[in-house]
Amino acid sequence: MVDLLSMGVLPTIASGLVAFVMLRLLTKLATNKNRKYLPGPPRLPLIGNLLQMPATDAWETYLKWRDTYGDAIYLEVLGAPVVVLNTYQACIDLLEKRSDIYSDRPRNVVGNKIMGWDKSVVTAPYGDRWKRYRRISAQSLRKEVVGRFYPLQEKEIARFLVGLLDKPERFLEGFRFAAARGLLMAMYGIEVTEEHDTMITTAEQAMEAAVFAAQPGNFLVDFFPILEKVPSWVPGTGWKAYAQRGKELTDDMVNIPFNKTVDSMKTGNYEPSFTSTNLEKKEDGEIVKWCAGTMLSAGTDTSVANLHNFVLAMVLYPEVQKRIQAEIDSAVGPGRLPTMADSDQLPYLNAVLRELIRWQPISPIALPHRLTTDDVYNGYFIPAGTVVIANSWAVSRDPTLYKDPEVFNPDRFLPMFDKSIPHDPADIPMDPMLYSFGYGRRICAGKNYAEAMAFTAMARLMVTFNISMAKDSQGNDIVPELQFKSSVVREPVPFPCKITPRSEAARALVMAAVNGNL
Repeated sequence: MVDLLSMGVLPTIASGLVAFVMLRLLTKLATNKNRKYLPGPPRLPLIGNLLQMPATDAWETYLKWRDTYGDAIYLEVLGAPVVVLNTYQACIDLLEKRSDIYSDRPRNVVGNKIMGWDKSVVTAPYGDRWKRYRRISAQSLRKEVVGRFYPLQEKEIARFLVGLLDKPERFLEGFRFAAARGLLMAMYGIEVTEEHDTMITTAEQAMEAAVFAAQPGNFLVDFFPILEKVPSWVPGTGWKAYAQRGKELTDDMVNIPFNKTVDSMKTGNYEPSFTSTNLEKKEDGEIVKWCAGTMLSAGTDTSVANLHNFVLAMVLYPEVQKRIQAEIDSAVGPGRLPTMADSDQLPYLNAVLRELIRWQPISPIALPHRLTTDDVYNGYFIPAGTVVIANSWAVSRDPTLYKDPEVFNPDRFLPMFDKSIPHDPADIPMDPMLYSFGYGRRICAGKNYAEAMAFTAMARLMVTFNISMAKDSQGNDIVPELQFKSSVVREPVPFPCKITPRSEAARALVMAAVNGNL
């Protein structure tokens, strides 16, 4: 085995890292002397706030810091500046009102440069290429255009419901398949029949690798890009093999379904889709490919997390479930499943969806932005290159926006949809859709598709099934705890529950829908 210490390799690397941090700090001191920075936790020499950065559930720590340091907090990690925004107003002030300088993304070596996610509309650097990504995505997924995908979503949800009749305990796996299959059809015109189809599993694995790479602190090379030059045989460079595998998965994720669509178009035998429509318009193939791949990977996880949260809420709040079912029964009637066309007649369900998004945000922290030039906010200096984190969790817990924010209460949003309820418009709480899909120019282009998928799944699940607590061996209710995975996409830890058809008529309705008889 090579003796790295005797060769002086490891000491050289360590010395280089220390020198890099020192140079970064000295440069900052020289260029930003006498600058007034935003308040924040005390920083240690060299490492700054590194030891205070939370390993999990960072949004909760940032929220606690708000009480001490204010709406906008300044941090440093190994000399790199970070600003956390803990109120909606602060997010809007910077990420929307000054979006021309706050719309870039952090430079991520593993996820972006090596795996290739810098070509994704979500994480691409702000510039002309990103604007082309954004234009195509926004035009193709605006609300009036997404309506053409409603029948497709309804079909996939009907298939999901049939699966619940036989294996209700697999509701998560079943809905994941439905969401992924629907996106493959919407984005590429490709229909798959196997739950573990390679295109689906590849997208899942690529997204898993990307999410891990996006977590701050998982890879030291993201703080010290010079480490990319270290040979692969040096201990501690196992991340290189991980990054390379992530690149292979990402390449397959975007290329395989895209190439299938291109080949089908050459034969003239293809289903209309996001990809085919934009290629027919002579849009840049690389941009179309990455827009579609981004939707496939990101759209599945967020849809599943939302449904998981909904099932949890229905288990914990049976009275809410009964109100939803009564509303649908009255507005839609027997003999058919609800569609998006029924949305205006289902104000309570719309209110439940809004409260669900606020109560347990799927993305408690928005993907970080990056400041491209020096700025001043409320008299405080923010240096160029600062990573800016919008804490949507803090917004959802703001008592000035929401009374009793920890309580699940759909009625708070009901006047937004039920105009028959006397109310002062100023008293309606802020719509969580305003911050749940990002901020400024980086707001998620797929939000209309995601909202329609969530609404349709919730409505169809409620009209056909009852959801309740599972029982233990003694016949006692198993009450789920509010435990969640700490990740870019936040969803509950799996919990037991009971899902049963509401009636034989409901069972027949499910079968009729999947057979195309409705």
